[in-house]
Amino acid sequence: MRKTGSRGFVAATVLLVLIAVFSFAGTAVCRAESCREDLENHYMTLEWQLVQDTRDYLELQGFSHSGVMLHRVVDADGSREYTVTIHHRAIDRMPEQERMELAAALGALAFELEDGSFGYEFLTE
Repeated sequence: MRKTGSRGFVAATVLLVLIAVFSFAGTAVCRAESCREDLENHYMTLEWQLVQDTRDYLELQGFSHSGVMLHRVVDADGSREYTVTIHHRAIDRMPEQERMELAAALGALAFELEDGSFGYEFLTE
């Protein structure tokens, strides 16, 4: 009879240890997910600000009501690639050299990336 009580105690102990292990693992996963969400929210704010800054800069340069789109690709390793696409009729008529200079000036507005790149393209007819 003593063996049955001992087995029950061992079974209960193993069950409690397993519950504790899975609880700790769940907490670690939740914290990692929370960090990922915080980082993503941080980048979303930076991206929104980049689009606004780009529109403001173009407005100051005389390209009012420009179409500005931001496209991003995030790889599994966390690296990011951004492409800012801009459309305006006056930019369409600019010589290629002036468009390249405008892209370089806009590149100064880009935020810092640890691992990634920015590119600018202009939609032309």
